[in-house]
Amino acid sequence: MTDPVVFWPGFLGVVFFVAGIITYWGDFRASRRGPFAIAAFGPAFVGAALAAFAGEHFTSTAPIASAVPKFLPAHMFFAYLVGVAHLAAALSFVARRYVKFSAPSLALMFLIFVLLMDLPAAFAHPTERMRWSLAARQATFSMGALALFASTTLAANPQRAAMVARIARFWAAAVLIFYGIENVLFPQFTPGVPDLIRTPPGVPIPMLITAVTGVLLVFCGAAMFWAKFASVGAAGCGLVMTLLTAAIYLPQWFIVSGQAAQLNAINFVFDTLLFGGTTFIIGNTIGKTQ
Repeated sequence: MTDPVVFWPGFLGVVFFVAGIITYWGDFRASRRGPFAIAAFGPAFVGAALAAFAGEHFTSTAPIASAVPKFLPAHMFFAYLVGVAHLAAALSFVARRYVKFSAPSLALMFLIFVLLMDLPAAFAHPTERMRWSLAARQATFSMGALALFASTTLAANPQRAAMVARIARFWAAAVLIFYGIENVLFPQFTPGVPDLIRTPPGVPIPMLITAVTGVLLVFCGAAMFWAKFASVGAAGCGLVMTLLTAAIYLPQWFIVSGQAAQLNAINFVFDTLLFGGTTFIIGNTIGKTQ
């Protein structure tokens, strides 16, 4: 854990997570949604994940820079720039300051990732399912940031907020069904956001957990197509992702050893938390605009 490549992403993620829980605690206490009250922490989860990934951009810059499109110059500069942008957005979300500026900026950044990296890679390798999964994930993060912007500016422009919520609802619904089918078809891999890494050996009945996760995601996605249950469906997905983070991925962070394994564990924790927080935000925005 003293390795800076592992320490800083984990440290930033934990610090921002704790700060975000404190910041949004009042919203959580005021919620009357029972087990779905945890959705109030959506921006905190996203902020914590962004902070962790910012730390990774600062300490694993060279590997990240290698993913920058070849036609762009100064790959290291862009890797650092994205890290700074992640950290700025995380600070804004957790501090609840200037969100109406940081949220659309974050949405634009994820959209650029999709257009410049994820979609070209998916079209170049159309038979590789993970390419499409990554493009769908990044686009969902963009939708979540837009939904947060819409929620923040709801009073100023309720029509725009309702339109953004509707677009985010249908997009997220389709992605959840897609991810759910992936989990059901490939239960040997980690549950939740699709990946090509097998479930850690210490997890009991791993294939059943992944398959059940897939069914739940399909159910949540289908619910989101029905306006009456859309907010609950999104919150249900966020709850599933939160439980997977706490029960499966967080323990691995403390079990595994070695820089690569620990960094991979941190990525699983905060990537799953980021997706869950994003669906929480989308669900909250849907609820406010209905």
